[in-house]
Amino acid sequence: MHPLSGRSRTGGEAPHAYRYQGPPKPDPAAARTREVLALLAQQRRMLALRSSRVRDLANELHERVAQAVCDGAKAAAVAKASGMLATAVRSVALAREELYPSGQGRAEQLRLIAELAADLAAAADARGALEQKRTEVLAMARKSRLLDDYQLAAASGLKSDEIRKMTRGVGLRVA
Repeated sequence: MHPLSGRSRTGGEAPHAYRYQGPPKPDPAAARTREVLALLAQQRRMLALRSSRVRDLANELHERVAQAVCDGAKAAAVAKASGMLATAVRSVALAREELYPSGQGRAEQLRLIAELAADLAAAADARGALEQKRTEVLAMARKSRLLDDYQLAAASGLKSDEIRKMTRGVGLRVA
């Protein structure tokens, strides 16, 4: 058989001519699985960063609250500025030891506390939105059976039981 023409050496048509068709087409399910795994890994990193940011802001807010109470600000005013309960303000203030008066004005402290509380709320909302998106991705992957619960657990950093509970009823249409 002549390699370029698809004809045999005798001139007749070859019954099964070899034809290179390029690399094999990728499996769409495998490609979708890789996409879901990459998305879950990215969301896991983003959630870790946002959770760290929330912890840092909460710690800084608590330090500011304790300092304001140490400087003589009323617990009710600090509670109003921070969005915390007055009892939580007192608990935070009592938990911090070795605080000395800063000499900063009460109005300035309350303004800083209000700004930190707003930043903390925004960071917590962003983390909540990302958690909701992760739940939707997990529900879609479970529904389409791209990955089993244990693969999803490994990719998302959650337990398989938590995934089943989180995704129960998510993505179902209500008529």
